[in-house]
Amino acid sequence: MLVSDLLKELNLEGKYFGILVDGKKANEDTVINKDSSITILPHIAGGLN
Repeated sequence: MLVSDLLKELNLEGKYFGILVDGKKANEDTVINKDSSITILPHIAGGLN
């Protein structure tokens, strides 16, 4: 399974920007194994102008 497949299955396409697979930054083409640990980080906006 690819990260893009997981995002489609969870209806999270385009809603999150930070994805970690086994603690490493991943993109939509990253392969997920059955023993992989996945972290999906929501987009956080903010800061000072």
